[in-house]
Amino acid sequence: MKNTTIHIPVTTELLLSLNQSPQEFGIDMKKWAAISMYYFGKISLARAASLAGLHRFDFEKLLSEYKIPISLLDETDAEKEINLLNSI
Repeated sequence: MKNTTIHIPVTTELLLSLNQSPQEFGIDMKKWAAISMYYFGKISLARAASLAGLHRFDFEKLLSEYKIPISLLDETDAEKEINLLNSI
């Protein structure tokens, strides 16, 4: 898979207030982007873990620390899944 680099201008003051280097900030941005995109259903759990640079298990652990459910199925989706499993 080919990677693309994205440059995001950030003020020095922001880095100082967060007490982070540009590299640390980049790592955090990828982690928070992955959490957000997963939570809002933009990407799968596996893809979010990859974006965050984490193993899937470690990403699931991270989600649990922030009380974000690992399964984002709503009641209707869960019923469809159960019906599908019952029809097999």
